[in-house]
Amino acid sequence: MTTETSDRLPAESVGLRLARIDHTERLILCEPIRFDAGFNGVEITLRRAAISGRVEVDGKIKNHFADVLDDSGSIIETIALDAASYRALKTHWMRCKVERS
Repeated sequence: MTTETSDRLPAESVGLRLARIDHTERLILCEPIRFDAGFNGVEITLRRAAISGRVEVDGKIKNHFADVLDDSGSIIETIALDAASYRALKTHWMRCKVERS
């Protein structure tokens, strides 16, 4: 995540929700994660994921992405990810479970 990308992250960001599209075109959502540090927590977590792969605010979504959430849980931005950055977030920087429907 570049400084330019970081500057495009909304100031009211407090959480993230990972999502991916599987090989059958099914949307798989994870439970939302709210960071105690609010915006700083979101930004640091995305910077850490960027070490592993693509993290792009409002980028072209392929199969992996994260919704940026505000204080009320509403989606305020979307972050395009690749498989490596998604995996780093899901298994290391913000462990979360797949949400059951």
